[in-house]
Amino acid sequence: MEYGPTHQFHKMQTSSSLQRTRTNISLDFKEGVKIMNNNMEQQIQKLAEKVGVDKLEPRDLSPYVMSIGDLIAADIPPKKFLLSTFVPQASFGMVYANRGIGKSWFAMGLAVAVAEGHDTFLGWQIHKQENVLYVDGEMSLTDVRDRFKDLITNDRSQHLQILPSEQLYRDGKPVCLDESSEQESILNLLQLLEDKNNKPGLIILDNLSTLRRGINENDNSETQALLDFIINLRHRGYAVLVVHHTNKNGDKQRGASILEVPMDYTILLSEPSDGNRAFADGACFQLEIKKNRSLYPKNKIFVVELKKDDKEKLFFETDTSSLELPVKISLLRAIEDCKGPISQRILAVAMDWSNGKVNKTVKALREKGFLIQSGLEILPKGYQELNFWFPEIYEIPEEYQEEIPF
Repeated sequence: MEYGPTHQFHKMQTSSSLQRTRTNISLDFKEGVKIMNNNMEQQIQKLAEKVGVDKLEPRDLSPYVMSIGDLIAADIPPKKFLLSTFVPQASFGMVYANRGIGKSWFAMGLAVAVAEGHDTFLGWQIHKQENVLYVDGEMSLTDVRDRFKDLITNDRSQHLQILPSEQLYRDGKPVCLDESSEQESILNLLQLLEDKNNKPGLIILDNLSTLRRGINENDNSETQALLDFIINLRHRGYAVLVVHHTNKNGDKQRGASILEVPMDYTILLSEPSDGNRAFADGACFQLEIKKNRSLYPKNKIFVVELKKDDKEKLFFETDTSSLELPVKISLLRAIEDCKGPISQRILAVAMDWSNGKVNKTVKALREKGFLIQSGLEILPKGYQELNFWFPEIYEIPEEYQEEIPF
């Protein structure tokens, strides 16, 4: 088929019409975007007006300013410690390590020791038994159960509460510490536990990487919301311990540098020397306190090994020469050193303790079988304990001495 001049004219006219149509569409699209942006700005302005312009104005901070005299004279309670001399009852700290070193074992061991009211953990004195909330971010329910089962001595204790991640992931709603709605959910949970007389004194977040999502963990600005939330928990009186990973070099915490700034303490777990690990079957690591706002404990760098006792329960073994003296042992030695009739009131004066603290400690010593039930006489089991702590001062009672074969 041949096409004449008329066809060529119509073809050119059609092409020209298409071009004009495309131009008009482009102009209409740009105009639409412009109108949409204007509408968004108007909506934002209306929202700001609805919220209240006064909230955007600078506030008066003068009521918060204190003179040094007012600060010193203020009725501020003294700092109380949960663990040793470096973990206050209201605190924010971190334990961090490379993968597979044993940071979760450390955190779980601490949770059990505080919840069960042990005298010490890794040689550090536990000053007060507390309820503990353990927030897991990655382990299967089976692993969480089996690990705690191997660590606890009382499976009926209500002092240890666990928020496992498995069911949260199944429901498609894992915990995200950076979201304000999730932070509110955690605060609601804490209030619910408090209403049930299970307010946790210690909150453990294991681990930070799996409890955050949708953010750049290296960005300081994106980490600020998380820091504000944890600092808020500290000001509410909670001790918060976050479990985290090290950087590629294995010597610093991973992610934004601002994360460590407000912390009261940080603990690094690392691979011990070959000699220290040679005969270890379980987790084995060198522990070092890297940052501390308070007093460093007697033992701040040492090797820890996870072992099993004769009942197949797990425990942490450390160098006993660096152990801190528990309150019970301090009082037990004071009773022995007085050498004569003594009362709890005299002990309170000698130890510079309150009468209530002495009474509570004496009761604990009797429950342990270290003292007789109706007085302050030390039993053989008590002398055995004194020998453990002070082998050069106190001998082992005859009841506990082993016969040496010849």
